[in-house]
Amino acid sequence: MKKKIMALFGLVLCALIRIVSAQDKNVALLNAYATLSDRIGRAEAALKRGGRGDLENCEKEALFCLGKLPEHHEAHLLMSQVFYKRGEYVPALEHVRAAEEGFLKLTEAMTVMEQKRMKEQADSVAGLIDDVQDYTAADQAAKSRGSCQPYRYSKDLEDAKNKLIKEGRWTDKDPSQAMTQVPAEYRFWHGNCLFRLKRLPEAEAEYLLAVKINPAYAEAYNNLINLLYIEKRLDEARSLLSQAEAHKASIQPGLKKAVLEAR
Repeated sequence: MKKKIMALFGLVLCALIRIVSAQDKNVALLNAYATLSDRIGRAEAALKRGGRGDLENCEKEALFCLGKLPEHHEAHLLMSQVFYKRGEYVPALEHVRAAEEGFLKLTEAMTVMEQKRMKEQADSVAGLIDDVQDYTAADQAAKSRGSCQPYRYSKDLEDAKNKLIKEGRWTDKDPSQAMTQVPAEYRFWHGNCLFRLKRLPEAEAEYLLAVKINPAYAEAYNNLINLLYIEKRLDEARSLLSQAEAHKASIQPGLKKAVLEAR
């Protein structure tokens, strides 16, 4: 019997260790991500400037971030764009895929931590509700028995109610509604890499995902319409052109003219 109890205790302990370990990993992941924000900002600024030396600076900063946090999705996306600008589309594709995986991993960690925070807050709210009920009962009892201090619990009751209102502001948030899909920008760059590698059906699928996520994504519409035009799928290109204009996504005038006038 003792052995069975010890075995059961061991299983419970292992489960608890796994839970705590997972929480520690999530905290470490989010902390590491936060500490690298300045480096990512410098990398993004360098990429935007776009000179040869700037690309090298962007790469340097992005690689530093990946050295500290291999899952850093923004650093992977920047590396993908650096390789893309250099015409190296295979490593560009590898990095954009890593960016998508890293994004999902980070958002999963954020969701887990938010669920933990909300559980703690729910417990706090439950405690405050108990306090309000206790103070209400004490306040009513003091007043009904003609106490010499009939309002002695009134301030405690008011304070508890105010705390409850403050804490309760967050109770309507649903952490399960956190971002669980890759952003449209990642799909767009994924499509660009595939297009350059002449993997057109896969590129089309990525562009379609991009405009599904962001129905006003002009760059994705332009590339997708251009892809359909190249493949002589004119009816589909025109349909997509109408969809883009309905969402006020700007289409390049030359591309629009070519699609509408093609026979």
